[in-house]
Amino acid sequence: MATSTTQSGDVSADRQRTREQRGIRSNKSVGQTDRLPTPPRQRRPALAALAVLLIVGGAAMAALLALRADERVPVLVVQNRIQAGQQIRESDLGTTPVASEGTLLIPASQLDRVVGQFSTVQVEPGQLLDTSMIGGSGMLTDGNAAVGAALANGRFPASGLHPGDVVDLVAVRQDGTGEIIADRVRVSSVSGAGGGSDPVAGGGINATFIVPVADRAEVAAWASNNALSVVLIERGTAVGPGSAPDSGDTDDEPADDEPADDEPADDGPAGEQPGDGED
Repeated sequence: MATSTTQSGDVSADRQRTREQRGIRSNKSVGQTDRLPTPPRQRRPALAALAVLLIVGGAAMAALLALRADERVPVLVVQNRIQAGQQIRESDLGTTPVASEGTLLIPASQLDRVVGQFSTVQVEPGQLLDTSMIGGSGMLTDGNAAVGAALANGRFPASGLHPGDVVDLVAVRQDGTGEIIADRVRVSSVSGAGGGSDPVAGGGINATFIVPVADRAEVAAWASNNALSVVLIERGTAVGPGSAPDSGDTDDEPADDEPADDEPADDGPAGEQPGDGED
């Protein structure tokens, strides 16, 4: 009996020592780790406040843009190039929304009032149309007349003619001499053969000139005999009050179409040019 009790006590003692050894080893392994303790989380109220401000600011900016968009109104914008002195068509115009308060821009609601008027300057596609760019009468004002002429290659500049150009009209005689019969007149419209505007492809152009009423018959006569040449003076200048070319005679400058004293018979196509030497 004593032996049995002694063995049981030894087993219990061994188990106790084993548990203690395990606990010591476990504590040692924990103490030997190289990991640093996790620091406690720090609260950053300033960063949170900044985030809130950014969110509020973005919302305010979006609201402002929405309000500005509501203030925009549709205005007229040019879709096709409009030459100076050209009549404005509905197909030349479009609309775009802009903040136009206090400007000269023309609202889209006035489209019907703009169509049919004339441009006083050359306007490129994408430009916003304003009241300073249009006029009601175009080039054909009192004291002027529109005269058409078919011009072959060599009778006009190689770069072509455009509405609004200022030109001199020269009558070319059969002997090769020339005479200015209308100076500084406007080109009203230009078209090529087949409706095109390319003078090379069309083999020539048809042009309309705004000339003083006193010169209309002479210009028409020279043009009908294919004896009219055009000299470009200014390219595409504005058309409007105060900008019309000076087409009349001045007191201090003699007119170029006045005949010289020794050439009384060469004063126009009614003399020797029409029919002279032509079949």
